[in-house]
Amino acid sequence: MPESKRYALKAIHDLHYDGDLTIAIQGPGSSRANVLFRRPVGFRVLDEGDLTEYWNTYSQPNGWLWEVLRGGWLDLERRRPYFFTGEHKDLREYFVVDEDCINVLAWEPPEIIDLGTDPTTAKP
Repeated sequence: MPESKRYALKAIHDLHYDGDLTIAIQGPGSSRANVLFRRPVGFRVLDEGDLTEYWNTYSQPNGWLWEVLRGGWLDLERRRPYFFTGEHKDLREYFVVDEDCINVLAWEPPEIIDLGTDPTTAKP
């Protein structure tokens, strides 16, 4: 996703779910941002070791926030006969790359909210 290019390298700092899913990231120079998914259908967290087949293409520095168009978790869930939400064609999947990778099923793309730099860690 082009919106993520400002944070070419990043680390996930925190994950919070309260109906919306907020993934707090820290990028170069103590830059901070929130990746906000409003009212996601679901999300999962997997160790990167469980996703090694995707490493060569879908890893930093190639990117860290991807929209999955086919062959991902959503396609896997759609194979289940009682995954009724999967019948909606406008449901989308996003993939956040880190040591713990996050797949998100959502109706809309995430918002990336720039929080500036952390003054307690920024170098003078």
